[in-house]
Amino acid sequence: MYPYFQRNPKQNLQTREMTSVDPLQDFLTQNPDFGTLLFQVTGGQGAFPIGGATVVITKNLTDGHALSITTTTDESGKTQEFSLPAPSRNLSQTPGGRDVFATYDAVISAPGHVTVIVRDIPIFDGITTIQPVNLAPDLNGNMINETETITDTEPNL
Repeated sequence: MYPYFQRNPKQNLQTREMTSVDPLQDFLTQNPDFGTLLFQVTGGQGAFPIGGATVVITKNLTDGHALSITTTTDESGKTQEFSLPAPSRNLSQTPGGRDVFATYDAVISAPGHVTVIVRDIPIFDGITTIQPVNLAPDLNGNMINETETITDTEPNL
């Protein structure tokens, strides 16, 4: 552990050992493998793709820390595929009640459209999750939640 210094009015300098665990390292230790996530953003009830939509993928960690990835959709309304940490698929073969997937949240927005928040998107080791999002025209400045997730059962090789 690295010491850090804290000013103390009674003493010139005080050294103290840091006690907190690195939240990112802890998360990566618990999720050593990777799954893939991509978004398909459309409008008009899925009738046309929305290019240039902003997608922010987040994972809240401990102590107020978070992972965050920001990307935009291409002209076909798709984001690039992102590899995200997930628990090992071997956990599904052992009893114990631990989740065999990690969950992420996302905020999807585009000018002139209602912002959508998608919560608890499951990411499985070796599996591609395709998250469809339909953005409605923003007439009143509203925000809606969407929860449907489609998971492709074929692992990436």
